[in-house]
Amino acid sequence: MKQAIAGLSLSGQHESTAIVVWPSVSATDTGQTLGKLYEKKDGTGIFTLGNLFVLLSIPIAIPLYLWNFLPVVGTRYRITNRRILVERGIQGTTEKEIGLDQFDRIEIQQKPGQVWFRSADMIFWQTAKSDGIEGETEVLRLPGVPYPEVFQAACKKAAMTFRGFQEIRQRQAVGG
Repeated sequence: MKQAIAGLSLSGQHESTAIVVWPSVSATDTGQTLGKLYEKKDGTGIFTLGNLFVLLSIPIAIPLYLWNFLPVVGTRYRITNRRILVERGIQGTTEKEIGLDQFDRIEIQQKPGQVWFRSADMIFWQTAKSDGIEGETEVLRLPGVPYPEVFQAACKKAAMTFRGFQEIRQRQAVGG
């Protein structure tokens, strides 16, 4: 790769990956149920009801965790210099995608059971005007994003950079 700054390339040249994240166990209903059980604080010290549930659920939790990494079904979220993708499988087949200029706002929604896993759902919103009425539309939802504040910041920075490059291109096209 020939880049002046590591990880930064012009969006017109080629698509490059900024960050890849695998969804947490809390992306599933089963994972959220386990998270609710793990959060129980009844007891003393490390001998809590939640910790007991952690030990008892190992046969369920480990396969649920490994499910994300299976070659055929494993899901991951990727931010590139052009878009945000939901990929599945070892080949990284794109299931869903959104361009970095196709959202205005990112909302973090933490469901019960996701707190223990330090994860949340991320919702991307696009503001649209129709007949003078402004409204927001959900354009993409990423369930169970671990450390969602970090991923949200990365998405915002990538979008800001992409829009900046688009603006420069437009000025150059108009200015000659």
